[in-house]
Amino acid sequence: MSYLKTDHPGEKLIKWLYYVTSSVRIHQDNNQLVRDGVAQLKACIGELSPGGDAAIQIWRGRFHIQGEKLVYRRDTFAVINEMLEYFSRRGLGGLCFLPQAASAPHESVVAFIRLLNECAKREDASGWLDLQLEKHGLSWVEIYRKPDESREGTGAGTGQGQEMSPEEKAQKAYFHAIDTLKASSGQSAGAMGGIRKARRLAQTIVDMARSDSALLLGMATRQDADNRTYVHSVNVAFIASCLGRRAGLSRVSLEHLAVCALYHDLGRLGNIEETFLAEGAAGKGEQDRMERHSLIGVKEILKLNAPQPLRSRIVFGAFEHHLNCDLSGSPRTHYVRELSLVGKILRIADVYETLTSGQGNPPLAFTPDEALRLMWTERGKSFDPLLMKYFVSVMGIYPIGTIVELSTGETGIVMDYLSEADRDLPCVMLLKDDGQGGFTRGEKLDLSSREGTGCAPERTITRTVHFSELGIQPSDFFQQGLQAVSPASEIREAQADQSS
Repeated sequence: MSYLKTDHPGEKLIKWLYYVTSSVRIHQDNNQLVRDGVAQLKACIGELSPGGDAAIQIWRGRFHIQGEKLVYRRDTFAVINEMLEYFSRRGLGGLCFLPQAASAPHESVVAFIRLLNECAKREDASGWLDLQLEKHGLSWVEIYRKPDESREGTGAGTGQGQEMSPEEKAQKAYFHAIDTLKASSGQSAGAMGGIRKARRLAQTIVDMARSDSALLLGMATRQDADNRTYVHSVNVAFIASCLGRRAGLSRVSLEHLAVCALYHDLGRLGNIEETFLAEGAAGKGEQDRMERHSLIGVKEILKLNAPQPLRSRIVFGAFEHHLNCDLSGSPRTHYVRELSLVGKILRIADVYETLTSGQGNPPLAFTPDEALRLMWTERGKSFDPLLMKYFVSVMGIYPIGTIVELSTGETGIVMDYLSEADRDLPCVMLLKDDGQGGFTRGEKLDLSSREGTGCAPERTITRTVHFSELGIQPSDFFQQGLQAVSPASEIREAQADQSS
């Protein structure tokens, strides 16, 4: 067992996982080799992240431990490759060991390993394993489903029998998130299922933020008056994840951020606030209502049937998202000296989404670029200055999803920017009158180019238009497929053809 000799915590975790999965196949639960292996595995988990989560993830064919790529050494190459194949055969993108894993009973760990080995025989291995974990009450471990890396950045459409397109995945994740929030708001102190679903959704959101942030930001323009608070929470999660990625957060931190964002308005979801008011906590106006719902959210999060470290992370979103960078805002507090990074990011995402939705109090109707300019004037007071710089670089001068009117009289939607560095002139999809009072997709233009991409030099943006003026939802045009809609992928292909 010379392969087990290593000082790197991440390597040790992978190797002892390999040892235990192999030993359990051929020995009984109480065999000494199995007992020793399980004890070492738990020790590795505790060493890797004392009191926190220990995450193993696979991205682009490499293991990442706690968000950092694991460097392979010659003497460990064979074992690590074997474990990559082990995860791949089960459709797994990784495992997350919660803090309780380090002290989980021996029998519980062996039961998990046996389920992990068994799931390879199932048609939907990762789905079956997820259900078994919940059925057996193994709440100290969670799975990451295998991400679809082959489609990253390609914008390829899907045909019969192929996997879902990025647009289909984004749409499914969006509405699944709303359903999960509705379920959570009705059972805050209930089953573990709601928080498990939220963490799986967070993984999907982070995958999309890493591979296609334009699609994520486009979907975040969706509005629905009948499900306003739920839609707002999902939009904030999408926006915050893109900002967190630009700010350099690790994958694990991004997933925690996404969960915080999904639950940041838990105090307003469902009938939670109404129930609280019925218990005699009547307020005295909108400021008091703001303060109340933040505190109600904290109370409900602490009741969630979730591990304590996870609850403590989610609390930041509920408590801090109405606090400004200078600690003004609500709830009024004398104990907080500085906002957490999560709180600062959520503050930006929450205000931006509220300003552009037309659903604030009083009702507002800022176009995305107007909201961005207004927020820029408040940097240093309401918003962290460095994060605001990142936010502008993520959104662009004309944020993705903005409806623009061109100097030619044409109207279009900002779909993407070709360059991460230059966010001044976007790629726009023109809107065509469909003859029935609506709009359909038109030509795709790169306003930053003067030749070779179909963009006439005289086309410039003259003004922006709020979506309510046209009676459309920009998100609908992102859902219809960025292969047909997004200028970025098409123009990149055209440029590649010209260069060749």
